[in-house]
Amino acid sequence: MADPDPLDIELADLLSADPPTKGPVGVPALLIRRARDFHEPLLGKRARFLMTSHSTEGDWLAHGWKDGLRIVSEVNDDPGGLDEPAVWVQEERDYYGDTQSTNRFAVGRSRLWIEQYVSAPPPDTDIGRQSWIENLNRDPNSPELRMMHHAEGHPDPVGARVVVVGEVVETDLRAVSPVRMTDNGELAITVMAERDWYRWARDYPAEPHPTLRWELAARVWVE
Repeated sequence: MADPDPLDIELADLLSADPPTKGPVGVPALLIRRARDFHEPLLGKRARFLMTSHSTEGDWLAHGWKDGLRIVSEVNDDPGGLDEPAVWVQEERDYYGDTQSTNRFAVGRSRLWIEQYVSAPPPDTDIGRQSWIENLNRDPNSPELRMMHHAEGHPDPVGARVVVVGEVVETDLRAVSPVRMTDNGELAITVMAERDWYRWARDYPAEPHPTLRWELAARVWVE
């Protein structure tokens, strides 16, 4: 019998329930893994895909990643124009736009990676400092674990995705201010629901944003 995947042993999904789950044991992290290895429903998941471009003569032109996407369908075995099962994806700005946007495109499942918040054991400090070097030769097909960092000490969290960890875990948030000192000497940061973050420039100041609030910086983790 094959050994179990260490990821299945060490990581706990932060998004296993809705409303938000009870607080996790460990450090919030972002797990990025191939959709072909993901055995849960894909609809609504954050995703990125591997882009490749070729000239009309078939020569390779470019290779890179497109992120900031949401999956808006389950796997379609006949997507049209692709030689493998695919899903439809959408820019997150359009996904939160409250409109039936036609700005969607199909991506083959083999080129799709899922982004998922998890709880992971705290990393060794020395190892963490050298993780970028180890990542240079990482197998791109293997799962990647990116540890999140406390908002305290972050140089510029504005616009970054954040997770608030308290009695419950809250995700799909954005930081909209630097860390500031409150009148009572505590460090705090302003956060907002990601849906409202995309609407803010469009609607401000015509509509209030009830999800805008201060959080203690010690509870906020930055992606």
